[in-house]
Amino acid sequence: MKPSRENITDVVFSSIDELNEMLGSNQRLEKSLHSRLLGQPNGLDSLGFINLVILIEEKYFERFGYRIVLTQTSDKRLEGAAFESVGNLVKFIDSSCPS
Repeated sequence: MKPSRENITDVVFSSIDELNEMLGSNQRLEKSLHSRLLGQPNGLDSLGFINLVILIEEKYFERFGYRIVLTQTSDKRLEGAAFESVGNLVKFIDSSCPS
C-alpha cells in the first residue's frame, strides 16, 4: 500500500528533527513545508543536505519497507524543483512512490 502524503511528511519531519540535533543552532532547518532546503537564506549547506537525504531514505525504508533514492530521477523537470522546499520534496517523494 502506498504511503499517504501525511505519512511521508512525518518521515521528512522526523528526519529534519534528527538532522537538527547534529547541526549548530544557526544552521538548523525549520520544520515547515515552506522551509527552503538549499541556499541562502535559511537553507542547508551541501553537507547538511546530503545528511538529510540519507536520513529520509533510511527512515522511509524502515517505516515502509521500500527503498527510495532521492537524488536519481528520470524526470529532468523535477531535478531542481524537488529540492527547493520541504513541501516540494514531500510532493516529489509522493509522486515517486510505487502504488
